[in-house]
Amino acid sequence: MKGCGLTSALFALAAGAAAWTMGAAVAPGRARAAGAGASVDDLSLVVVLILGVALLYLAAHLVVGRLQKRFLVLTGVEYLLLGVLLGPVVPQIPALNALTSLMPMVALAAGWIGLLRGMELDFRRLGQAPSGAGRIAVLHGIFGGGIVALGGALFWRAGFLRGLDAEVTTTAATLGFLACAAAAGATGPVDLLESRYKTIGNNGALLRRASRLSDLFAVFVFGMLFCVYHHDGSKSGLELRPTEWAVVSVLLGALLGFLFRPFLGGDENENNRFLALVGVITFASGAAYILELSPLFVNLTLGVTLVNTAQSGARIRTTLENTEKPMDLVLMVLAGALWTPPPVVITLYAIAAFIAFRFAGKLVAGGLSSIGNAGLTRIYLGLLGHGEVTVAMAVSFKLVYSGPLVDVAYTTVLASLVAHNLVAPRILRTFLVDVGEIKSDPRSTSMTIPAAR
Repeated sequence: MKGCGLTSALFALAAGAAAWTMGAAVAPGRARAAGAGASVDDLSLVVVLILGVALLYLAAHLVVGRLQKRFLVLTGVEYLLLGVLLGPVVPQIPALNALTSLMPMVALAAGWIGLLRGMELDFRRLGQAPSGAGRIAVLHGIFGGGIVALGGALFWRAGFLRGLDAEVTTTAATLGFLACAAAAGATGPVDLLESRYKTIGNNGALLRRASRLSDLFAVFVFGMLFCVYHHDGSKSGLELRPTEWAVVSVLLGALLGFLFRPFLGGDENENNRFLALVGVITFASGAAYILELSPLFVNLTLGVTLVNTAQSGARIRTTLENTEKPMDLVLMVLAGALWTPPPVVITLYAIAAFIAFRFAGKLVAGGLSSIGNAGLTRIYLGLLGHGEVTVAMAVSFKLVYSGPLVDVAYTTVLASLVAHNLVAPRILRTFLVDVGEIKSDPRSTSMTIPAAR
């Protein structure tokens, strides 16, 4: 946590420095257009806003950090807010306003998460997964995402989303995006509880593995969405059928994995391996961005290839895990910078419906998962959270598709992530207390948490 906080502070300082530099660069141009007096006013406004952002960041970081320890909530809201303040929504701070130039960085951050998830699919370790994790992941993916997609389609046909006219391709892709975001899991609640309480039993490992497999399932379907509903007017100029785009997505990641394998093997220096990974992921994400494919899926295929063919696959995975937290923070800030204010009333309806449909899908999946194993009846309570894969899918979708409907869907997913990060750890704690896997509170060696009634 201390290392993560230091990285966060350094990133905030870097963002503030960038805002200061760009603001100072813009101020002289405004001065020449409006006179010297305007220069002082504009520069003062930039300075005040930057200081305000810095203070807000520090306050949010301290407050959320305390809340996380005391009330079991996951952080992330402060980084989204920081991205919003540095993005186009607040044009007075021209730090991240040039979104076009940010697209490669967004693709890199999303690709990083995709590569890490691909490294999870090590065929030599599949037999070590806790029993039932695969079934839980598939059922939660099918019902958690399927009910959201079905509910969204019914809302659309019923006219609840009037005024958000979009092409059929964009509408279908948006519903698919919402379904994939609903299907994705999160290990954050499990990690938070295991860092605070002593846990026993297999539910922690089962939930972690099921969440990872849910991410794989969601990223695969998400990648196929970009193939089936490929955006018209691709930057590459290619006109291919959905099956051909799917083949291109798979082969692109696999071929890059074989091509770059020599550059990632045989080097014990983690810094060199990190730089090599940056180059590989940048190349793969850039190619996906040009072809308007999912950088998540292309890098997932790349990760599967590397972990199963490269001799240094385990070391590559360790390097990715060690750098995951800083990249997550970058991704959250960029997600905030990409946010566009949507229609308020419709968005509130969409958020409420998304959370309700997703919970219903998890509930159904939990019931089906428990067939033959009554101990899994409430396992869905540990799979309510969203993680970095959800954010990566959101920004990847935002790179390709645009319009009011996309803005509503994007805001809905981010709002659901924030809401679930606030409640998911506590809900999971209640479940683990009930099944007897949380025995003591580290703040008091003699305290025993009573079972919930």
